[in-house]
Amino acid sequence: MQLQTGISVGQGVMQQPPEIVTTKDLSYIEDALSWELLAAKKFAMYAQMAQEQGIKDICDRLAKMHQSHYQMLLKHLDPAKAMPSRPMPQ
Repeated sequence: MQLQTGISVGQGVMQQPPEIVTTKDLSYIEDALSWELLAAKKFAMYAQMAQEQGIKDICDRLAKMHQSHYQMLLKHLDPAKAMPSRPMPQ
């Protein structure tokens, strides 16, 4: 399958990100950032509350995983990467 931008999509996963991030895309990314941050905070709190070491370790690992996802999403919002390097036509 090929999108109108010419980017090929294999099994529902884009091989390359689009050059332009729409406001709807940005809204999805902001939602995902909120969810990942909330999950990271909750698992960090659960790790502190846990009595058993095994549960504490799992919660710590999950908190770090969600924090890593949060950082990956933040990279997609880097203005240097989001803006095309060529000038916009007027």
